[in-house]
Amino acid sequence: MYKINIDAAFKVNTSHGGWGFVARNSMGEYLEGGCGNLRRAAPSFQAEALAALYSLERIAHLGMPRIILETDATELVHGLTTTELDHSVDGCLLKQIRDFITSSFDYCIIQHCRRNCNKVADCLAMHGASVVSSGSAMFLSEVPTFVSNLVCEDQPGVDV
Repeated sequence: MYKINIDAAFKVNTSHGGWGFVARNSMGEYLEGGCGNLRRAAPSFQAEALAALYSLERIAHLGMPRIILETDATELVHGLTTTELDHSVDGCLLKQIRDFITSSFDYCIIQHCRRNCNKVADCLAMHGASVVSSGSAMFLSEVPTFVSNLVCEDQPGVDV
């Protein structure tokens, strides 16, 4: 079982943003993180949904078939766990993500987490929005220095 935290960063004035994720094993250890730049997204809900899609694509590529997907975006959890938003502007994107989950994972729980429990994914999303080239992504098999303190704070039994 793998735990995946995802997040997005979004700048309303430019409609640009970023996405990020962190994957951990059952012991809470960092396995991989990633981030990317979103050229266009509107509104922030779409950025959160794209963060889910791009993160899940990478996780499937890494061969992690049983996951717990966590996000601090309550509306995204609602959109991915029900069909109630399927007729919204982003309904097709939500259906695409749910179809991808069904075809790519043996087991997937989608749940909400508090914002303060999603700091690593949030920091990676901000990095994607501000540092990663437009429309590009980067994947990090080692803990990047700019989130190392946050990753350590998340480890069970580690005092920082």
